[in-house]
Amino acid sequence: MNNKHVLPPNVTVETLKAFFDQISSKIGESNVSRDHSFGAPEGLNGRFEYGDPFPLARDHCPSGAVRPETVEDVQFVVTTANKFRIPLWTVSRGKNLGYGASSPVVRGSVVLDLHRMKKIIEINEEYAYAIVEPGVTFFDLYKAVKERGLRLWPSVPSLGWGSVVGNTLDRGFGYTPEGEHTQMQCGMEVVLPNGEIIRTGMGAMEGNKCFALFKGGLGPSLDGLFFQSNLGVVTKMGIHCTPAPEAFIRCEVSVPREEDLASLVGISTDLLRRRILTNSPGLANIVCLIMAAAEHPVVRAKIAPYIGRTSIPGPVLKEVQTFMQWPWWVNLFSLYGPRDVIEAQLGAVKRAFSAIPGASVTAKLYTSAPGQALDAEVIGDEPEILPQTGRPTLHSLTCLDFREKGGGHVAFAPVIPPSGRELYEWYLQAKELTMNAGFDFVADFHLFARYTIPINLVMYKGSEQAHMRDLLKRLTDMTVGLGYSEYRTHISFMDEVASHHNFNNGAISKLTSSFKDLLDPNGILSPGKAGVWNSSKMFKL
Repeated sequence: MNNKHVLPPNVTVETLKAFFDQISSKIGESNVSRDHSFGAPEGLNGRFEYGDPFPLARDHCPSGAVRPETVEDVQFVVTTANKFRIPLWTVSRGKNLGYGASSPVVRGSVVLDLHRMKKIIEINEEYAYAIVEPGVTFFDLYKAVKERGLRLWPSVPSLGWGSVVGNTLDRGFGYTPEGEHTQMQCGMEVVLPNGEIIRTGMGAMEGNKCFALFKGGLGPSLDGLFFQSNLGVVTKMGIHCTPAPEAFIRCEVSVPREEDLASLVGISTDLLRRRILTNSPGLANIVCLIMAAAEHPVVRAKIAPYIGRTSIPGPVLKEVQTFMQWPWWVNLFSLYGPRDVIEAQLGAVKRAFSAIPGASVTAKLYTSAPGQALDAEVIGDEPEILPQTGRPTLHSLTCLDFREKGGGHVAFAPVIPPSGRELYEWYLQAKELTMNAGFDFVADFHLFARYTIPINLVMYKGSEQAHMRDLLKRLTDMTVGLGYSEYRTHISFMDEVASHHNFNNGAISKLTSSFKDLLDPNGILSPGKAGVWNSSKMFKL
């Protein structure tokens, strides 16, 4: 695409060219993309372009990208962007699929792509942590652990090609006991918009050996300012890992009825609060089972009239369930620790879920010699829908072709209380809105001790973008009406979602805007990220 069609607000062609010229003189022309069509890490279908592979609108295209390799390079980029008043959109690798990927809120922003910052600064087996730069993927970290023979299972989200840092900063999560990544983050190095470097927590002391061990530091804790943030560029981060266990048990709890969701969630989260479960369970529904078995001749025959046209009707879902003898909901989690301990926990798990009529608990034990650490590879080639051993995978990408070859998806991700009652109430309304709009309700639900994140993973065709926007607006309004909000949202909805955080006349927005004015007076870092703007709103159209 010609750059003259993708300019940021209040920026001329000449100014943008001068910015790229100056950046290329420092980091090399090969690390500058003067349009959005090349230079990104390889994505879907072997593509290397910047932007959103599943766009909901055409007004989020970047004008190009710059790819620093060192902290000094990042400092140079942000100071140069201030000089030319060029908005940057920071990504670690741009793999934020379903939320906008590497597309900026402000059309024409230059992507500040950190994927060349690939250093693993440290992996400490004894204390179970790593310190990494933002270009380090979950595959990279796992490979380093294996090559060094370390007894660690790093936490991994469903797709392992993303950045450890980027996923954590967007409040992503994985599936080992250290799966709540924001809680496992410890210590940051940040380049501020003026080019100055700070380190948070104990890193504020030169040479402190507790940088990745004690998050608090002294005085106010600043780490939270840089989650889902446009107040700085994180260039290093400590992350805690799970020590490899002596044994673990992969568990699957299946329930037969749709209304069993409330009990399934309530029991699971109670077990989490009691520390009987230690990793985040993931729930899938009957639609997920159909997607995984879409080529089965009977399944295919029953769903073929609807795929790519509308949602699969409820009676057809029941027909498939009955014929295949499937559950309606499947709950996946694991138990970690010494064999005798986790076998006792499994007994408690089975007793708890026996309260649900028709519930089935299946479990598979993997164990090493007593006192020895279990290798994550012990499960062999068995597919992990959720990587509970910490082995990265791209298995979830297989679902993207369900509605249409090369189709898109968007994730609607609210935060709901953990009893199961509130979640079931929300689910019924969200399912009705989604199916009435002609889309299947794909449940990608995640449970934690004191909250749940029930992701509505909506698959859509390229021709259905406008319908998707309408559906997301209806889901947002309904969810707000129930008293909830999303934990993470698509770039097209960041202002919308932020507007609902309205306590005391939007006091939180005023405070974050004042931080933005103080730290980034020119507003060049990721304007509009999470609905945060400078008071001048220089780049907001």
